[in-house]
Amino acid sequence: MRLDLTGAVGLGREHAAQLDAIAAELRRPYVDLVSQLSAPYGANLDWWVTPLASRNTYVCPLFRRLCQVELARRLSATGGKSGIVVDTPAMAELLRETVPPNVQVQSALTPLRWRLRSVLSILRRLAATLYACAGRYVFSRLIPSHGRPLPREPITLVDTFMYPGSIRDGAFCDRHYPGMMEMLDDDERRRVFWAPVYYRVRNHARLFRRLRACRDNLLLAEDYLRFEDYVYAIGHFLRGRHVLPDIDFLGLRVGPLVREAHAEAYAGSGSIEGLLRHRFALRLREAGVKLQRVVEWFENQEVDHGAVSGWLTFHPDTHVVGYQGFLASRTYLCMFPLEAERALGLLPHSVGVMGPALVDPPREFCPGLEVTTAPAFRFDGLWHLPYDKPLHDAVTLLVSLPLDAGQTRQILEMLGAAIGRNPDFEGWQVRIKPHPAFPRHQFEKGATMGLQSGWSLAEGDLDDLIEEADLFVGNASSTCVQAIVHGVPVAIIGGRARPTLNPIPEWADGALWSVCHSAEDLREKLTRLTRGDSEASARRREAGALIRERLFRPVTRSAVLELLGLPPMATALQ
Repeated sequence: MRLDLTGAVGLGREHAAQLDAIAAELRRPYVDLVSQLSAPYGANLDWWVTPLASRNTYVCPLFRRLCQVELARRLSATGGKSGIVVDTPAMAELLRETVPPNVQVQSALTPLRWRLRSVLSILRRLAATLYACAGRYVFSRLIPSHGRPLPREPITLVDTFMYPGSIRDGAFCDRHYPGMMEMLDDDERRRVFWAPVYYRVRNHARLFRRLRACRDNLLLAEDYLRFEDYVYAIGHFLRGRHVLPDIDFLGLRVGPLVREAHAEAYAGSGSIEGLLRHRFALRLREAGVKLQRVVEWFENQEVDHGAVSGWLTFHPDTHVVGYQGFLASRTYLCMFPLEAERALGLLPHSVGVMGPALVDPPREFCPGLEVTTAPAFRFDGLWHLPYDKPLHDAVTLLVSLPLDAGQTRQILEMLGAAIGRNPDFEGWQVRIKPHPAFPRHQFEKGATMGLQSGWSLAEGDLDDLIEEADLFVGNASSTCVQAIVHGVPVAIIGGRARPTLNPIPEWADGALWSVCHSAEDLREKLTRLTRGDSEASARRREAGALIRERLFRPVTRSAVLELLGLPPMATALQ
């Protein structure tokens, strides 16, 4: 029997569950591996803005491949596999040295094809970087600022993301701190400025026309960065080509696999943005801009290493808070900082998490990290739910999709295979909620994305949509936790030949969620989760309320002022 680790087909329930267990086992060994690789580089920022050094498992494939190697090694030792198919030549060579000689190992790519793909990928990243840097540099000068003066007193800077549709009718509609500015009075709003990072922006002329017409306080990096700063960031394509040594991992010689994964992932947009944010902090100091506090959207990724290093280096008297306004899988390892990062000035002074149950996890590998609770802006609606869920006749299934197109297609195809043309699911209402930043036009292709006839795209507030749903399907998103707080059972779609990105804490009531690794698995779980009466629904609602208490701090004026470092004052908003 052949084991396919390329992701072309699913692993099946048993092997997928085993891969998830291996991923949990390898978290600390992997962190130790990256720490060992990082030691020679000290505070070299070109190293720390790489996905490998940041342990960004969404971008760097090394952790996933090491977990797959360990799975293949264990299954081969039992004699149940005659062949193994993997992604890359280095992975295949490592397994040939590891598994019994009667097990045939194949790579989906030859060494020549892998090198060609790697070179083309680097060229694409370079072209995208040149396009973005040129657009930002040129159009920020062709469409100049109106020169809105900064307050004389120090300001609070809030790092956030800006999408193509974030500015509407001259107002910045932020998705990451909703309700924050409404908690402030006019004088306090005057001292809080947004410092956006652009995401999936292609038309820079349109972007800067909207930025210049925006009425909100925006402090744009492009108004301070110089031409040489962009050259410095682009130079990472040369400086970031680190020659990594041979190294052992669990008794395996993984040097070629490490070098392969690093070559595939380095010099991405996050790395370039991290270096630009570092220079942004320098230019603000040179311009005499005084910062009272910086609130950094903090995932400890490449961009965060560059930005935080800049704030701490060039604004040493400014308190930097890393805000984590979301929930993530325990295998998203950048979210678990290292003591070495703290010692090198790559971590904020404190990290603000959304609730008391989230305070300890960031300290797992960094016990000295200061962690506090902060308002759960994106989840404040969970504190305003009606006491009882509305009743309706038909079963409503809400599907929340990720930003990644491949994962979106996988979820929709698995759902279609699970419930399509099955009489047991006739009459079900299937509502699809795309990621807010996902291009809607791609769903016009219908079957290409796995969208089936009879399914509808859902619009509107997510809490309202969940409240109308009986079941929820998702994967790595915080929306899965949002659903169980509503008392709506969740089916989490497992990774296809990769560890499942489950954001739900292990201690959450198991009656509220299940992981599904195949269409059959999903069909069985959806059938089981629909069973129950009004009493079962009430119990789920109560269990969700307990989870809410532990995970989400309400958004109050005092909590917002605390996060922003603004002194509490008696106003009409109290």
